[in-house]
Amino acid sequence: MKTYLATTNPGKRRELKALFAKSAVQIVTPRKIVELEVVESATTYAGNALLKAEALAAALRERHVAAAVLADDSGLEVVALDGRPGIYSARYGGPEMDWPERRAALLHELRGVPPYRRAARFVCALALVEPHGKPIVATGEVQGYVLEAERGTGGFGYDAVFLYPRLGRSFAALSEKEKNAVSHRYNAAQALLTILRERGAQAGLL
Repeated sequence: MKTYLATTNPGKRRELKALFAKSAVQIVTPRKIVELEVVESATTYAGNALLKAEALAAALRERHVAAAVLADDSGLEVVALDGRPGIYSARYGGPEMDWPERRAALLHELRGVPPYRRAARFVCALALVEPHGKPIVATGEVQGYVLEAERGTGGFGYDAVFLYPRLGRSFAALSEKEKNAVSHRYNAAQALLTILRERGAQAGLL
């Protein structure tokens, strides 16, 4: 299934291509990426992922391109901040901030909060819109803690401040292969593929 990604985030593009590499979801990277200004006005990750997927799907139809579209919306939820920044993770601190500044602002807001109260989770929603059929949305999450300082130089977004307890390292300190085996994006991708397999099996019984 030829599938376009509704994101210009290079980190997300790289991870999603790897996560779906051995599946029926064939991620394609066109020479010219269609960039759309989508207002993420929904109140959930799933809603925002659908907005992005449907916007690109509409743009492709205008170009007479028949293909599926996959979109990701994800965020970091911190218990001590009552679930913030959540769906506003990419806009935390204001639109003028870059990612190092956002991470610094998060660590500043959590300054003095003890480790046991720094529990957090990454959440990801993936929305798949096909030329025919209803959209499919799947979600995944991973539990961890917000560190008191950045660790690691890999990854993107909040990876450098997110501790994955099972491996005792931040997401930014994991290899791409290690992260892609445990992340919220991995769990969402697996959930989406399960839905596709079940749908295919049901269609085969008709």
